[in-house]
Amino acid sequence: MDTGSGSTKVEEKEELKAVVLADTFDELFQPMTQNRPRSLLPLCNVPMIEYTLEMLALSGVVEAFIMCKAHADKLTAYIKQSQWARGHAQMKVFVRSVRHATTIGDALRAVDESSAIMTDFVLCTGIVVSNMNLSKIVAAHVANKKRDSNHIMTMLLQETTPGHRRQVKSDESVYFIDPSSSRLLALNSHATVPRVRTTVIPPEVITAHAEVEVRADLTDTCVAICTPDVLALFTENFDYHIMRRDFIHGILESDILGKTIYAHVLGGSNSIAGDSDGDAMAGEGLAFVSHSGYAACVTDTSAYDAISRDLIGRWAYPLCPDNNPGSYEAYSYSRGAVYKASSVRLDRESRVEHHVILGANARVASQATIADSVLGARCSIGEHSSIRGSHLFGDVRVGRNASVESSVLGERVTILDNVIIERGCLIGDDVTVGPNVRVPAFTRIARRRMRKMGSPESMHDDSDDDEEESVWADAERTESDPMDGLDQFDRQAVGAEGVGYVWDNAVADAGSDADSDYSDDDTDQRLRHLHTLGSTMADAAYPESDGDGSADEDDDDADELAHLSPQEEFERELYLTIKRACDDNLSASKASLELKSLRMSYNKEQDEMR
Repeated sequence: MDTGSGSTKVEEKEELKAVVLADTFDELFQPMTQNRPRSLLPLCNVPMIEYTLEMLALSGVVEAFIMCKAHADKLTAYIKQSQWARGHAQMKVFVRSVRHATTIGDALRAVDESSAIMTDFVLCTGIVVSNMNLSKIVAAHVANKKRDSNHIMTMLLQETTPGHRRQVKSDESVYFIDPSSSRLLALNSHATVPRVRTTVIPPEVITAHAEVEVRADLTDTCVAICTPDVLALFTENFDYHIMRRDFIHGILESDILGKTIYAHVLGGSNSIAGDSDGDAMAGEGLAFVSHSGYAACVTDTSAYDAISRDLIGRWAYPLCPDNNPGSYEAYSYSRGAVYKASSVRLDRESRVEHHVILGANARVASQATIADSVLGARCSIGEHSSIRGSHLFGDVRVGRNASVESSVLGERVTILDNVIIERGCLIGDDVTVGPNVRVPAFTRIARRRMRKMGSPESMHDDSDDDEEESVWADAERTESDPMDGLDQFDRQAVGAEGVGYVWDNAVADAGSDADSDYSDDDTDQRLRHLHTLGSTMADAAYPESDGDGSADEDDDDADELAHLSPQEEFERELYLTIKRACDDNLSASKASLELKSLRMSYNKEQDEMR
C-alpha cells in the first residue's frame, strides 16, 4: 500500500479536561455552609455542582477534577452516588482534597503539582450555571493560541444591562478590550462604595491600539479556557492568591511576562468562538463568531436569588426547573411560571401567585401566600403565612401568621407562629425561631455559636469545623447536655422557644470580599449588605468620590438615597430611565428595552410600570 507524500496527515485531537474549584474562600454564604460545601447547596432544588458538571459534559469534557477543601468527604460521597459515578457516564469526575489551601492560588498550585493537567483545560468554579456548549470557544481559543504564542487564557464574560439583577452590586469593573481581536487590554475594578466617578485608563492602551472598547456592562462568569502556563504562573508567583485581583491584573500590567488574555463576550457582537463545525475561521485576524448563551456564577446570596429567578423565568432555557439536570424531581409547569411536583398539597384558598417552585411533598395551608419563592421537599407553610422572594431548603416548617421576606432558610428550620423574618436574613440548618418575634433585616442565625477567634484568613465558607483554627463553635449536643439549656441560646432574638445564635455580621463578613482591593473596616461595613439577597443600593449609605479622595460634594444626595424605601427607589429609577431616554433621544425600541430591564431587575409587574 502506498503511503507516500500524498497521504493526509491526521492530528489526534487532545482530550479536554476541566478544573473545578469547589471552594470560594469567602464568608458570603455562612451559616448556610456550616454542614456542606457551597457547591452542594440547592439552587431551584438541585445541587449547584450539577449545573456546572452538566455544562462541562455538554462541552465535551472527558475528565473533571474538583478541587475541594471544606467538606471534601461529603462532596466525594455525593459524586459516588450521583450519575457521574455510573459506568456509562460520559465524563469522569474526580474529587481532590486540598485541605491546606487557603486561597484559590493554593488550589491551583496543587493542581500544577499533581501533573493532572498537561493540555488546555476549562477552569471554573463549582457554582457556575450555564446552558453553554464551550467546545466552539475552546476550538477558537486553540486557533488563537496558534496565532498568538503568548495567549494563555480566554475569559467568558456576560453582557448585562445597567441595573440588571445579575450585576454585582458590591463591585464595579471596567474592561478595556481591543474590538479587532477581543484581546483584554486592561481591567479596573473597585468597590461600589465609596462611589468613584472616574476610572484610570493606562496611556499605552490608547496609544498602542487604534480602537478600544470601554465596557462597564460585563460580569465575570468565573469560566475560562486556560493553557497549562496559567498553572505554572501560579506556581512561580506565590503572591497570586485571587484570580482577578492578583492573576488577571498581574498579567495585564506586567511588561516582563508578556502574556495575553482574550475575552469572549456573551451577547456581544465580537465574541470569540468557532464556526458551525467547531473550527476556527481562517484569515489574518483572530477567530470570531457571534454567540449567545447564558452563564453566571453564584458569587453571593444576591446572585443566588437572581440566577434562581432567571431559571424560573426560563431565561437560561433549556436549563429550567421542568428540565432539571440529572434525575431530580420532575415538575409540571403552569401559568405564571409556577412549577409543582406531583406530590404537592395545596389546601383550599391557599395562594400560589407567580414564579414559584414547590418541591416534593410540600404543603401550603389555607390562606397562605407563596410568591417569587422556592420551597424544597417536604416544606410546610401554615395558615395565613406569607413567603415572598425567599428560598426554603428541605423540611422547613413555617407556623401560622408568619412572614418570610427575601431570605434563605436552611434545612429543618422551624418558624413558629407570629414570626416576621425581614429581608436579607440567612438562617442556618436546624434553627428554631419564635414564637412572636421579629427578626431584623440582614440577620444571620445559626445552630452553632460563632467563636470570635482565629485569624481573618481562617473565616470563610470553606473551613472545616474540625480544623484547629475553626471559628465556629460546635453546638451539636444532645438534649441532656447542660450547654443546651434554655439560657444558652439568644432568646431575645430567636424567641422563648427558639434554638440558635445570632451572628455578628461585622465579624462574619471579615475578609468576605475576596476579590476586592478594599479592606477598610468602614468600607466593609457599607459593602456587606450588598452581597445579600433583598438588598438595594439604599442599604449602603456611602459618600461619592471624584477620584481625588473628595467625598463631600454629594453627601445630601447620598443621605436621601439611603433613606429611600425599595418602592421609592424603583420609582426614582423609573423616572431617571424615562428622563434619560428623552434626553438622549432614544428610539422607542431602545427605550422599551431599558424599561423592560428595569422592570425585571426590580421584579415588577407590567401594571406597576404605568
